[in-house]
Amino acid sequence: MKNKVSQFALAAILVAGSAAPALAQNTNWKLNSEHSAGRLSVGSTADPNAVFDTGIARVKGSVRLDAGSPAQSWVDFTIYPADEGPASINEDGSLNAAEFSNVPRSTVINFRSKEVTLTGDGDLAVSGDLTLSHLERPYLITNSEAYGGPVYGEPEVRSATREVTFVFRNVAAAEVKAGRSRRLKIVGSAGIRTEDFPGLFEAVTNANWPVVLEDKSCQEPAIIGEEYHGTGCASTPVVVSSRPSPSVTVVEDYAGPHAATPRVRDNVKIALTLELTRDASAVAEVAGN
Repeated sequence: MKNKVSQFALAAILVAGSAAPALAQNTNWKLNSEHSAGRLSVGSTADPNAVFDTGIARVKGSVRLDAGSPAQSWVDFTIYPADEGPASINEDGSLNAAEFSNVPRSTVINFRSKEVTLTGDGDLAVSGDLTLSHLERPYLITNSEAYGGPVYGEPEVRSATREVTFVFRNVAAAEVKAGRSRRLKIVGSAGIRTEDFPGLFEAVTNANWPVVLEDKSCQEPAIIGEEYHGTGCASTPVVVSSRPSPSVTVVEDYAGPHAATPRVRDNVKIALTLELTRDASAVAEVAGN
């Protein structure tokens, strides 16, 4: 009975999508990296509540949603540190080591979908290749009066690829609801056992994940005196979880969220909140259908 109800609900969503003039049957979306983020966490499959956040990261990429034929859809994205720009990421989504001149360690995660299916609950199951590139730079510390900090050596980059499935919840209904809007927000996640992806745990935990900030606002103090510490910037840190996150004052020495290490570490979770945008021409095409 439950299976029949799920099939009926899915059919209703698809019928509504085909009937709504605002829904494009095939729409290419771009990821707005300024409002898209991924939460990286580690934990235990035996105790789902024992989850420890390791960091928040930026996400960029593109998405094609085809309501009439989900198999024609695709989802490609790259997860990267918030303080790095587009030049740090190669066209194939891998890490550009030359841009990390003085970074001791960093990780870039790239995903390219190969198969997209619509589940009975209206979710989008996206399977594809997840490639991680982890950079480490050896450094030498010398004890002398002229010591000016660590000296970094040449970068060592290790890469690995495995097939992973992300599940994006209620995408069919969300696209119908978006209608002619130029924006659409979807959420999804993937749980990966560390034994199935050697090196993933180390790449996620042994990396610098600066805090991801949205709606940054900076103001100069009205009076500049001896206690002047520079421009004060207030921003909202992004947290891809159910826990609320208050606004914070960002200063130069802010190191981001503290990363705790769990006792059991056999599972890595990547949770995504993606804001998709489409240009005006695509919206006009939707309106004309």
